[in-house]
Amino acid sequence: MNVKSARLTTQGLAVVCGLLLLFVIVQYAGYGRGYRWTPDVADEAGPAPVGAIDSKPVSLPPASAFAEIEMHPLFNEDRKPTPFDASDSGDGTPAPSPLNIALTGVLLDDAHNVRVAMLQDKTRNQAVALKVGMPLEGDQAAWTLIEVKPRSVVFRSAANETSEIELETSLVQPPNAPPARTPVRPPMPPPAKAPVAGNKQTEQAAGSDLARRIEDRRKQMREDAERLRNVGAEKPASPKK
Repeated sequence: MNVKSARLTTQGLAVVCGLLLLFVIVQYAGYGRGYRWTPDVADEAGPAPVGAIDSKPVSLPPASAFAEIEMHPLFNEDRKPTPFDASDSGDGTPAPSPLNIALTGVLLDDAHNVRVAMLQDKTRNQAVALKVGMPLEGDQAAWTLIEVKPRSVVFRSAANETSEIELETSLVQPPNAPPARTPVRPPMPPPAKAPVAGNKQTEQAAGSDLARRIEDRRKQMREDAERLRNVGAEKPASPKK
């Protein structure tokens, strides 16, 4: 450290010592002794009685005092009342959408107390299986299944409306109905090959071959019909009891 730096350091320390000495003199002279912490008001007045807040009941103004506010809603831009929607119910909740489902089957098991309805939700085009007490999903969530019958189900909406859906039997086959039989057609003769244009002999040969095949087939069908007729005539009659 050179002489210049040592001199500057000495001067700085002298200034700090002078400030500290001045602060001690001021404190010794009594400046600042009159300042103190003010006592808390609650401590002087004592604790508030228990239940003093609930001793006076709260009274609201009459409903007529808010008539002007209802006529000019604060959160409407035009400050006009919102028009009443006819689709809403009397309590202000929106009316449930009508049921748009089809009943495709039911599952009833009284031994295990199982009642399941198999439905087709037409709004979502999705198959749904519901137990009693379960609601639908989506836009028809306001409808809840309350009863399952052998050929129908009953739903109840949030507005306490009931709707009964019948089982669709248009595609259901009766249990005692015999299975449908597909008629059996006799096999057709294979198509003849297309003749080569310009060759008359080939065309005549192909035509005669097709006519012969058709005649053979007709003859075979007549023989089969005659054979079946003979078998029915030879069958002995069953004895009477």
